[in-house]
Amino acid sequence: MQLDSVVELASGVDALYLSGRCALSTDLLAQLDAVRLIADQQESSVDFNFGGLVMQMQPRKWGLYRYCLDHPYARFGFTPKSKIPAIRVQPRAEFLHGHGVENVVEWTRALLESECGAVLLAVSRIDLFADFQGWNVNGDDRREFVCRADSRNLFENSEEFNGLKIGKRESGTISARLYDKTIESAKSGTAYWKELWGEEFDPELSVLRVEFELHREVLRQFGVSTPDEVLGVTGAMWHYLTYEWLTHRVPSNDETRSRWPLSIPWQAVQRARIAGGSIGIERAYGAKQAGVLANLMPSLVGQLANFGALTNSVSTLDLIPNLERHLYLFSRASGQSMPSRIAEKRKKHALP
Repeated sequence: MQLDSVVELASGVDALYLSGRCALSTDLLAQLDAVRLIADQQESSVDFNFGGLVMQMQPRKWGLYRYCLDHPYARFGFTPKSKIPAIRVQPRAEFLHGHGVENVVEWTRALLESECGAVLLAVSRIDLFADFQGWNVNGDDRREFVCRADSRNLFENSEEFNGLKIGKRESGTISARLYDKTIESAKSGTAYWKELWGEEFDPELSVLRVEFELHREVLRQFGVSTPDEVLGVTGAMWHYLTYEWLTHRVPSNDETRSRWPLSIPWQAVQRARIAGGSIGIERAYGAKQAGVLANLMPSLVGQLANFGALTNSVSTLDLIPNLERHLYLFSRASGQSMPSRIAEKRKKHALP
């Protein structure tokens, strides 16, 4: 295998979890508590205006954070507890790849400070990734990976190998995953990846993702904490992860596996640019909608065909008026309009 036969399609940051230290005002905490009480009573999300944006207060806590606000761009957690950061933020992957990670950090900081005053942001977790074509990994290859972590787990999809997990997330340090991103993307409906992969993407080939998850303790060892500090050393972190923490090697007669020669595909992994990039928010969310819709269509068409048969429709010209009439009657009987149901689903899918 030649080094140039393994093609890097994309790389960068796929997840960035943030915490924020600040003094939440009593007024803001009172507003959060009042709306959370309404959400609890209704057992559903309730609108909450934060920084000029309409978010959804959830009727449940988010981990240690009593107040959970959802927005199409991110999830926010707030707590009055003084022993942990007052704020927790998890930007959505579509927002990161649509807007660019640095822009997402600035958006988050500006939004929080508009309501909370000065906020000291820190990174609690970052996921670095690189996507490749021209290299496939199977379950038998796990012995060829040399790692500082001992744990290895295989993933299967319909009894077909789909990935390898190395290390434990529960350790709170480093874990890695290698898996078929094309299968995962089709299943989750994240079609925006094809936009990010660009012209070099070959639809006839699978895409292998190499992904590392790093938590706060590891970031401390690198001497970084703030988003600017962490994003400034992603290249150095990738070097450590692919040269020292994990390697893929070609078996030889040497009993010491760490002395086996590096595989050609892993040399391509080591050279990943970790450059990030963005495709625009509208393109990212539009591609997500297209992906979810593609997964929905087979069952939707089947249900519409059943409906057409039961209403004596013979074509879409007959079906659409019949469907409109039955939707109207059902809305009257249930007491909830179709626009209201659509709005609820937009919230569920975190669509802007």
